[in-house]
Amino acid sequence: MEAIAGHLTLRVKDWGLDASHDDPISKELQRMETLWRRARDEADRGAAPGAPQGTPEYTRDLLRGLSPACSVCDKTRELDRLHDIIVLKDPHQKKFPITALRRRIRHRRLQASNPWLLLRLCRSCRRRHDAGEFTDQELRQARLALDKRPGAARHYAAYLDHILLGAEPVIDMNIAGSALAIVKADPEIDTSPYVLGHGAIKVDRTNGSVQWGQYPCEDEHPPTG
Repeated sequence: MEAIAGHLTLRVKDWGLDASHDDPISKELQRMETLWRRARDEADRGAAPGAPQGTPEYTRDLLRGLSPACSVCDKTRELDRLHDIIVLKDPHQKKFPITALRRRIRHRRLQASNPWLLLRLCRSCRRRHDAGEFTDQELRQARLALDKRPGAARHYAAYLDHILLGAEPVIDMNIAGSALAIVKADPEIDTSPYVLGHGAIKVDRTNGSVQWGQYPCEDEHPPTG
């Protein structure tokens, strides 16, 4: 888009239409970027709330396992499996320049698979959220509280297994590493390598690796079941 705008600006100058030859082309590009950001912000404000498209099912399963009831009011009523997950604001998100639009698109994809940016709400709490009744800090605290619930490590272990066994074509090591830290912090969860497929696959959670070969097999299931 920037290249097209620059080329058209030069042509307008050549034609002598309302464009001063003294103005540098960068000024026109800055004006285009301002208009682009304004349109983008308006689109973001008007976007329907909800989990971003492309949220993996195993990520949704993790949220439902951690929060079988509403993460805020802890009630099971008015929960909708299709529309019960909202996206929290990412405190580390940066405003990308127009030349880095691809990074912005990639960031949205990461939001869809990052469980720490997702929260499960009932319809009542969701209406309150949409009305701006919850602060970002309240929602963030509600999300962090899920990781401290009994059995959270077991859900993260299953989530990590999904990632390592190919549920995602590319592993985000920040997400996988954070999940592993929760798993390793629970002494009841075994993090030692295990094998599947009659010894054909060896899964090593600690090192975040999957290896194929012929390994001794004692149990077809990981320690978490």
